[in-house]
Amino acid sequence: MTALPPRPAPGVYAIVNRVLSPNDERLAITFNGSDQPATATVRTDSPAQRWVIADYDTRTQSVSPQSSQNLQAAWGSGFVTVLPAGNYVWTIRNTDTGYTIQDGGVTVFWGVANAVDGAEVTIGDGTGNEKQRWFFEKI
Repeated sequence: MTALPPRPAPGVYAIVNRVLSPNDERLAITFNGSDQPATATVRTDSPAQRWVIADYDTRTQSVSPQSSQNLQAAWGSGFVTVLPAGNYVWTIRNTDTGYTIQDGGVTVFWGVANAVDGAEVTIGDGTGNEKQRWFFEKI
């Protein structure tokens, strides 16, 4: 088995939650428009589930919807939102159970409260829960 790299290489990815829905469906982060919460929805080949990962520096990366690369994933009120690009960066790191996505200061995690279709992608304290783990599927 090939080990995952310490962080995803720059490129286009579907970002899929580690936990399946109650219907055994994979849930991918979905872009819902500027200034709207990102949600975890059933994984399809939808352009709304394609994210561009770009290196910002040696430690952090930006996350932008492929269809609107002038926008970036940003920190909303307890959830991930998408705003005009403003050097919003994230620390994406490999763990034994999938990647974590944290703020640049490595204090909070992206996750879902419940692994159900349409769940908001939250930003909060680390729980160690697999709902705060992600897979990056190269597109």
